[in-house]
Amino acid sequence: MAAAPVRATEPAALRRELRALVGTVSAPRTRPVLASDVHRFRLATAAGGCGEHRPDRRPCGRVGGTPTFFCPDPLVAAEALGLPRPRPLSRTIDGGSQWQVVRPVRVGDTLTLVARIAAITPRTTADGRPMVLTVIEVLAWNQDGHQVGVARGTSVSYEERVS
Repeated sequence: MAAAPVRATEPAALRRELRALVGTVSAPRTRPVLASDVHRFRLATAAGGCGEHRPDRRPCGRVGGTPTFFCPDPLVAAEALGLPRPRPLSRTIDGGSQWQVVRPVRVGDTLTLVARIAAITPRTTADGRPMVLTVIEVLAWNQDGHQVGVARGTSVSYEERVS
């Protein structure tokens, strides 16, 4: 799903175009949870999955993993799922991410991921420039249809300061 950049010169037109994007959903994508996924996540977090640093880099015996390993960055994951983030103004930055863990993810699970544009909020910066906050969610379900987590990313678009 290719999304053309939303560019509008009039604020009312920009707000209408952006409002129309709320609720846009990617196609679902299914992937298995492999032991190598959990191992890679544990190495990346330097905890070895046991709560302590493990210089030998071997994972401990636990078989589960936190759901963030399948979606370390919701904005990047959404684009990989075919849902590009709106970039309506001249500059766009990552405004942060948060994860809501609903149930554990285990090796052998099959996850279905879907991204959606949850909210778009036009704002104004402290010095009066236009700004747009976009919240993109990546939702994940296991093979039993149980939701395992939601990753939310905020994208901030703003107009560059004119010198």
